[in-house]
Formats: sequence, C-alpha cells, structure tokens
Amino acid sequence: MDWMRGLLWSGERHLDTLCMAQMATQEASGVMAAAMLWQQGVMREVSVWESEVESAMSEMVRVVAEEEPRL
Repeated sequence: MDWMRGLLWSGERHLDTLCMAQMATQEASGVMAAAMLWQQGVMREVSVWESEVESAMSEMVRVVAEEEPRL
C-alpha cells in the first residue's frame, strides 16, 4: 500500500511539474508572438520608408537630369 501511495505521490509531482512547464511554454509563446507582431510592424514601417526614399531619389535624378543641359 505504501508503494502505491509513493507511486501516486510521485505521479502527482510529475503532473504538477508538467503543468508548470506547459504554462511557462504558453507564456513564452505569447511573448514570442507579441515580439513577432512588433517586428512585422517595424518591417512595414521600414518598407514604407524605403519606398519614400526611392521616390525622393527618383525625383532628385529627374531634377538633376533636367538641370544638366543648362550647366
């Protein structure tokens, strides 16, 4: 009987440990998901900035090309 109690107690400890590990994993997954969403937002902002820089550079090339014959 003591052997069976020992097994049940041991199993209970293992299940508690498993539950804590699963909760930690879920929390880490949530943090990781939040970080990924933040990263996606920053990547979108960088993409918009790159597009604006390309437009500005194209405009500068156009203006220089128009001014070149006058120089």
